[in-house]
Amino acid sequence: MSSVLARIDFNKIFSELERVKARVVGIQLPDGLKFRTKEIVERFEEKYETIISSSHAFGACDIDISLLDVVDILVHFAHTPVIELERVIYAPYFYDYSFERIKKYLGMIEDRRIALAGTAQYAWKFPELKEFLEEEGFIVELGKPSGRIKLPGQILGCNYSVLRETTSNILFIGDGLFHPRGAAIYTGRRVYRYNPLTDEFGEVEEEVEKFRKERCFQISRALQRLDEGVGIAVSSKPGQNRLLLAKKLKLKAIGRGIEAHIIYFDDLSPEKLLNFPFGFYVNTACPRITYEDYKRYEKPVLTPSEFELVVKGKDFGELKVDELF
Repeated sequence: MSSVLARIDFNKIFSELERVKARVVGIQLPDGLKFRTKEIVERFEEKYETIISSSHAFGACDIDISLLDVVDILVHFAHTPVIELERVIYAPYFYDYSFERIKKYLGMIEDRRIALAGTAQYAWKFPELKEFLEEEGFIVELGKPSGRIKLPGQILGCNYSVLRETTSNILFIGDGLFHPRGAAIYTGRRVYRYNPLTDEFGEVEEEVEKFRKERCFQISRALQRLDEGVGIAVSSKPGQNRLLLAKKLKLKAIGRGIEAHIIYFDDLSPEKLLNFPFGFYVNTACPRITYEDYKRYEKPVLTPSEFELVVKGKDFGELKVDELF
C-alpha cells in the first residue's frame, strides 16, 4: 500500500459500510488524491459496487450531494467533517512528521511563547508536538476545537476560531501559504510556518502585505462598477450555503442604492458568471474561491466582509478574513 493510503483508516470505513449494509458506494476524492483512484477503488470492489465522483473536494464542506441520489453511502476522503450528513462517511488522512526536523529551526523563533496552528493532516499530532516544544523551553498554547473544528489547534481556510482564545505569536505546521496567511490576517500576529513536506521554515509577512494590496485593488475595481449592480453568489452545498447572509447583503445593497440579485450555484466558476450582466460579485460560498481564484474571473469577486466595506464606505484597513461557522 502506498504511504498516502496507509494514512487512511480503511478498517473503520468498511466497518461502517457493513453496519449500514451498503451495496453501492460513492467515492469522492480531492484533486490531489484522484491519481490514486484505481488503488482506492480496488479496495472496495471485492464487496461493493462503486461510483466515482468527478466533483472537486476542496474541503469537507464540498460534498457531492448529487451522487447520494444514486448510491447508498458516500465516502468523502481526506477531510475531517465540518457538518454531519446522513449517508456520508468522512475518511481523513494524516501526515506523520518528525519533530527532530523542526528542532533545527527553533532558534529562528524569537518568541518563547507560541500558539500552534495547522490543518487536520498535521494537527492530529499537536498534543505530542506541544510536549516536545515544552521540553525545548517553549510555552505552548493549543486552542480547543468547537463546531466545524475537530482537533486542538486545527484551522480551516474558512475558520480560525481555535486562535481566538490564544494570545501568542503562531507556529503554523502544514503546506502552502493560504492557511498561515489567513491566520496572520485573522489575529494580526506574527506567523512562523514550517512545511513538513519540503522541510522549509519561514514567515508570511510579505505574503500578507501582497494579499492586502490585492484585496484593496479588487474592492476599488468593484467601487467603479456600482452602477452595474452586484450578483450575490450562493452555493447549494450544505457546508457552504449562506443564503440568509446573502439576503441580508442584498437588503444592505438596496439600502445603499445598489441593484442586487442573488444567484444560486452548485459550483461557482468563471464560466458560469460570463453571461450575467452584473458589474461585480459577492461570493458567500468557499472563501478560497475569492482569495485564490480571483485572477480567473473577469469581474471583481468580493467576500461578504469586503462588500460590507463597500456598502458602509469604511476604510480598507478594516479588511478581515471571511469565516464560516
